[in-house]
Amino acid sequence: MRILLQHARTQLYLRSLGNWTANPLEAYDFQHSQRAINFAREHALSGVQIAVRFSDSQFDEVFPLPSTGTVPAHSAAS
Repeated sequence: MRILLQHARTQLYLRSLGNWTANPLEAYDFQHSQRAINFAREHALSGVQIAVRFSDSQFDEVFPLPSTGTVPAHSAAS
């Protein structure tokens, strides 16, 4: 399982700050949803969502993050 940040509009995945990729295998794996939430909050990223990617893509999930305000600690997959 990989925990990625994905831009909701472009569907690109975060590789590093300011660097995005269409390939989820090249994206930065946060390994835990709270790390992804914290990163998005600390860098004021808007329009992003958490993408949980599995080796079998039929189980992939996406969890939108609010663009403003606080994000509850357990609002996305663990």
